[in-house]
Order: sequence, then structure tokens, then C-alpha cells
Amino acid sequence: MKTVSPQEALKLVHDANSLSREAIAALQKERLTAIVAHARENSPFYQKKYAGLPDNPSLADLPPVSKQELTACMQDWVTDPEFSEEALVTFIRDMGSLGHLFMDKYSVSTTSGTTGEPLRMLRDSRHININGALLQDRLYNSPLLKNFPEILEKKTKFASILGTGGHHAAVTAFEKRRTALEKEGITGTMELLSIGEPVEEMVARLNNFQPEVITGYPSFLQVLAGEQQEGRLNITPKVILCSAEQLTDETRLLIEDRFSCPVGNVFCSTEGGEVAILCDHGQMHLNSDWIIVEPIDRDGNPVPPGTMSDAILVTNLMNAVQPIIRYQVDDCVILHEAPCGCGLPFPYVDILGRTDDMPVFTGEKTTVRLSPIVFLNAVCDIEGLSIFQFIQLDPETLVMRVQYLKDADSDAANREIREKVQEQFVNHGLKNVAFSIEEGEPQRAVRGKKMKTYIKDFPG
Repeated sequence: MKTVSPQEALKLVHDANSLSREAIAALQKERLTAIVAHARENSPFYQKKYAGLPDNPSLADLPPVSKQELTACMQDWVTDPEFSEEALVTFIRDMGSLGHLFMDKYSVSTTSGTTGEPLRMLRDSRHININGALLQDRLYNSPLLKNFPEILEKKTKFASILGTGGHHAAVTAFEKRRTALEKEGITGTMELLSIGEPVEEMVARLNNFQPEVITGYPSFLQVLAGEQQEGRLNITPKVILCSAEQLTDETRLLIEDRFSCPVGNVFCSTEGGEVAILCDHGQMHLNSDWIIVEPIDRDGNPVPPGTMSDAILVTNLMNAVQPIIRYQVDDCVILHEAPCGCGLPFPYVDILGRTDDMPVFTGEKTTVRLSPIVFLNAVCDIEGLSIFQFIQLDPETLVMRVQYLKDADSDAANREIREKVQEQFVNHGLKNVAFSIEEGEPQRAVRGKKMKTYIKDFPG
């Protein structure tokens, strides 16, 4: 497929902001036709999947795909004939490769693996440039952040609070930017904080660094908002940017209040890229010129605007090396087609994702409040886990409920789980907390919510 330079991508994205809904639909159709033709010609997986379809299939003609289906046949899914899955596995296992390109041309990231085997994704230059343009035009240059136009300057101080230890998309992007800046001789502007480090150490580092921009998980930013209120954290960021978890209006307003700055939000995924971005009127607008989102019910049927879905099908019109076409994601949304006061022509969605409970423990010396991401990130890359869920039974007891992949070595997985979780207990002064692992079904979600992966099963 045709490559797109960063300048071309930015113009394409910016120009779409003034298009009509009908023109955007025509763009979608044109770009869908191109990505489907490319996939049928270059991906053995899609050649087989689409055998028997007409030459110019409509979106509804294309069968959906699942994570399990794609992970099982990655070698045939990728469109680059020189790709080697074995070489990719070797690349991912080498943490020194973070921030570098696989095969000297592809960015690499993996999903969190909270449900099933992690999915490994390549992003080509086309996808990287368009994705970057979406963020630059519709987030960084948006009216929401108008009071801090310096956000894109190279010397702006960024602190990112991320789940380290794997090739997760946000960590990969952070290391890529830091590496590029260092090549230009710019240092001291990028601070990476791991969600696994003790909160008091994180607070000390942030107080010393004094970031202008903070990015991270809403649940962890909520913890830091409490530290700011208590006076232990004393920083004055100009902007806070959330992603990777559901950001409720309540949490957004709390973070805005404690830090006295605007809070942006991006609904993103490793597979789909930047799916939706928060506008200055508080709505999450779909980037529907480059990403198609189809709300569906539990039987895979489309649901009308204004109705809560049970899942969505995502089609990424950017990525040519690893096409994502009608890929099912278990996020529940309500699609709104009414115009938004911000003036953008793209529909907006209410995202009804997973809202995990917030861990609160009686520690060795004091009460310890954490983000659930601390535990999820510690175990998400362990091989052999299918589905897992943490259940906190009381202030000093934590249970992990696990289902294993077929043929997994459960004993080896459990040993690694205990090691990783105990490491977090030590880091956060929680060596007194009892931890156990049990095999079994997780507590399922009510309709309209993703399954929680951290549940606090006691009052208070």
C-alpha cells in the first residue's frame, strides 16, 4: 500500500476535520476497499478467510476475526513475506530492543494478556505516521489543550507512568521518543516511572522532576491526586493525559481539581491505534476517517445508535503489515450520531469499559492505596495464563483466580505469579498480606461492563 509521510498524514487528518459525515463515510469505504484488497493479495490468512467473497465486498460481507484466531496463525497473517514469527519472539524477549525497530522498519507492541495469550502487533511507517497525526491534530493541538501550545516542543518535560517489563505500546512509544531526542542531544526531558515502584519513591521522583505533562493510567493518576491533596506530592503540571483504562467523568474532574490543569483522554488499543479522543466538550470522538467501529450485541448483530453494545468490531484502515479487519473487542459502547458542540464531524461514544476496584491494604506501617494496574502488569506477560482475576477478601488477604491455556505448565506459571506478586508486596510495604492462587472461573461482568480483573470483596 502507498506509504504516507508525517507531513502527508497530518494534512489528511486535519483536512478531514471539516468534511461532512457523508464525505467521511466515502473515505471509509475507499480506504476499506484498499486495505481488504491488500490483505487478500498479501496475507495467506486473509486469502483463506475471504475465499469465496465477491471482488468488492461490503463491510458486512467480511467475517469478523477474534484475538484467538489471529494469535494462532500470526505467520500467515502478516503481509511481509520476509517476516519470521520466530525472529519476532526473539526480538520481544530482548528488553534492550525497546525503542528500536524490528526488521529495521516495524514498531512492535504486545497486548496486556489479561484474557488469553498476548497478541503481538507490528506497526508499519504508514500506521505510525497516521496515528501520530491523529494525536497531534486532535489531541495536542485541540482546543482542550489550547493553554499549553508548547506541549509538542522537544524540551517539554514529560513524565509517563507506565507498566514496564514488556513491549507494551505506551512503553514502546516512550522509548522511541526518548531515543530520538537523545540522538539530537536532548536529555533530561523524559521521565519513565514504573507502576511497580513504591508510591513514595514515585512521589519523590515527580517532586524532583517537576513534569509539565504527565501521562498514565487513570487509576494511578487518581492515586497521585490523593498524594497531591495530602501535600506529599507537590507538582504543577500543565496537562495530564490518560489512556488504557476507562476514565469516568468523576475521576477526570477529580484529577483536574487536584492538579488544576486540563485532563485529556485517548481510547486506544494495541490493535486499533487511537480509536477515540476527548474533545473540549467532554465527548470521546471516534477517529472514523481511519478507524471503523461497529457496535454489536452478544450475537454479533449491529446495534443502533443510542443503544448499549455488548462488544465492538474494530477495523484499522492504517496498518498494512498486519491488517485488523472487523476484529472483536469486548468494550461496550453507546454510539451517538448527534452533532457535538465542539464542531468535529465525527460521531462520539460513551465507553463502558472495565472499572476495577481500587486496592486498599493495611500495610506493615500504614494504610497503602494502589492502582489495580500494579498487580495486573506484574503477571500479564506470564506464559500459560488464559484469564485471571484478583479478588481482595479483606485488608490483608489477596487471592488470584486463574484459568490456564491448554497444555500450559500451571506449576511453573504459579511459581512465577507468586514471585511477581510478592515482589510488589515487598515494594509497597505489604509483606504482611497473605496471597494465594486458585484455579476457577472469574466473577463475570454484568451487561454493559467488561469483566473486572481486580475486585475488592469487602466493604470500605
